[in-house]
Amino acid sequence: MTGRLLSSAAVGPSPLWYATRATGVIALVLLTATVVLGVAGTARFTVPRWPRVVTAGLHRDLSLLVVGFVGAHVLTTVLDSYAPIGWISVVLPFTSSYRPLWLSLGAIACDLLLAVMLTSLLRVRLGYRSWRAVHWLAYACWPIALWHGLGTGTDSRLTWLLGLDAVCVAAVACAVWWRISLPEYTRSRIPALLALAAVPLITIIFVLVGPLRPGWARRAGTPVTLLGAAAPAVSGLGAGLQPSSRFTGLVTRTRGPAAGQATISVTGQTAGSPPEYLRIVLHGRPDGAGVALSRGSVRVRPGSSQSSFSGPVVLLRGQHLAAVLRGPAGSAVRATLTLVIHGRTATGRLSLRTAGPA
Repeated sequence: MTGRLLSSAAVGPSPLWYATRATGVIALVLLTATVVLGVAGTARFTVPRWPRVVTAGLHRDLSLLVVGFVGAHVLTTVLDSYAPIGWISVVLPFTSSYRPLWLSLGAIACDLLLAVMLTSLLRVRLGYRSWRAVHWLAYACWPIALWHGLGTGTDSRLTWLLGLDAVCVAAVACAVWWRISLPEYTRSRIPALLALAAVPLITIIFVLVGPLRPGWARRAGTPVTLLGAAAPAVSGLGAGLQPSSRFTGLVTRTRGPAAGQATISVTGQTAGSPPEYLRIVLHGRPDGAGVALSRGSVRVRPGSSQSSFSGPVVLLRGQHLAAVLRGPAGSAVRATLTLVIHGRTATGRLSLRTAGPA
């Protein structure tokens, strides 16, 4: 059996993948700041060191930055070959097979932002009421963009990103609360209070039942071809093994006693409860940041058991590998793994299914 474990630069997330997420996060932060300044501006907010002409200019400049980062976000999303997202899907909702609902929210937010930008450029040709009506779409754009990021982003479960989203929600909520507390805004107080309560509540419920629950990628509409070679969920694995779960681990690289030989070892655990402890060892000829495999092994030990399943790697193709593991009493399990290595860390998915007795 031979094969190649390619480096993450070759088969894992590309620089465009990281750029898409970075520009999306920055665009949300800037959009939040724009909405906060917009709410304050409509209330004629001024401070001695920041007169209204300065805050208005800052609001305009931040709006332009939002458009720029959204444009970069869209460009990197379309150019990245990881997910099948085309130019049509950027502006036309429900035309992509990748997480269709949540990607469509991004398309709607993009359309609303474009409408606001175009009407602002044509303001001198539009009546104030028409321009004002369209400009209010910016406030609708913000929660839609927030939910798009939570539903589409593959990093939605990260603690720091959830914290950043919480700060954005809190900032807008504080600005709205301050505005409706002013005496001159009594007529719009009830609708504003309802929105103020609804948006954070809907967001919290969505995060708890959506991205924070296992299997969100599949439920969100990620195509099966992008989920890795997942094994079917079957009963009878026994010994506390889970049919499918994600894992993280540490990577160790060593040189073999013979010239031109190398070993890549991955030691990690799955995200299940209790976790499964995993060790992957691949021997072969160095091939860039990866290895051209000559032999390898996989060992899985359920956290609830002292017994382990282990066996040889029987297939390696890019970032996908398979192994037949033998366990207690001669039981056999076929393991299919998606393995992506970034320097000294590894991430991936482990899928298991019964393979009959030995």
